[in-house]
Amino acid sequence: MFGRFCYIVALCATLLLIACVKDDVRRGNDALRIGDYDRAIQNFSKALDVEPANRDARYGLALSYYAVAEEAEHLKTPTFDMWNRTAREFDILSKVDSSGRIDANYSTCLFYLARATMAQNSAANVLPLLDRSIQLDSLNFFSFNLKGLILSERGDKESVENAKKIFIHVVTREPQFISAYVNLGNIYWDEGDIESAWDTWSAGLERSPKNQSLIYWTQVAEDSLKSMVLSGRL
Repeated sequence: MFGRFCYIVALCATLLLIACVKDDVRRGNDALRIGDYDRAIQNFSKALDVEPANRDARYGLALSYYAVAEEAEHLKTPTFDMWNRTAREFDILSKVDSSGRIDANYSTCLFYLARATMAQNSAANVLPLLDRSIQLDSLNFFSFNLKGLILSERGDKESVENAKKIFIHVVTREPQFISAYVNLGNIYWDEGDIESAWDTWSAGLERSPKNQSLIYWTQVAEDSLKSMVLSGRL
């Protein structure tokens, strides 16, 4: 009889905890929806203290940290710690949610983490972060572009060729990604391939006629080509 009583008490306690977790998740979602991120984090964390593998609480917590970091990014006050914490939450979430619904946000988070890492330590190797970001979202051209920049700055032939391929991939898949035209043209210019530089910058200028960098460098390349023609070098 006593054993049955203990079982009933334990069952009631379990049901109460489950109900509390659901309430915490609900309150967390309500807070997240209206932008009360601190309270959202608090409620999702309470739910996870009871049920660490709760998918909805993990998802809400990751999104809450992401929102805080993104808001700081817009205000130009993000920190490495913010994006690092957010990435850790997404990594944990990926272990309990394989649906893919987090992939785009996780990918963007890793891009920002890579950038924040470089701001903190310019010598840091962030290529693994960018490769993971691209793996999660093949349309994250910001990660492609940053990877191309890093490779181009290494200066060795193989890295520069890989950077070219990346920038060509970006402008082919997303013709409005203007930075890739600038960066690809810069590589051609540094190699002394003035014609390819002009072609690339001109293509970018057609899509962004007011871009000051493209206006300037397209003109510089055009003047250089005219000079080469007049001197007989072209």
